[in-house]
Amino acid sequence: MSTNRKILLAFLSVIITIVYIAVTFRFRKEFGWWAYIDCFALFMSVFTWLMSLLIGKMIPYSGKLLAKIALVFGILFILAVIGEYVAYTALF
Repeated sequence: MSTNRKILLAFLSVIITIVYIAVTFRFRKEFGWWAYIDCFALFMSVFTWLMSLLIGKMIPYSGKLLAKIALVFGILFILAVIGEYVAYTALF
């Protein structure tokens, strides 16, 4: 995949993440601050991936480092979704 397509996909992912946060905001508001952990991890994963693509053109080492950070936040997102699912089922 070309770099321009990757950047377009990253911008689209950021938009989808923002829509995801906006749509689920009212639902999460009832549970407290911990209900936003997955939103934070998802946003940081997508944002650092986008920055790795944009900065990676100028400074390849920084781009690779940001890509690793995006991967870590992606894994944290998956763990947060599982943790929130367990917490929601325990509460209700």
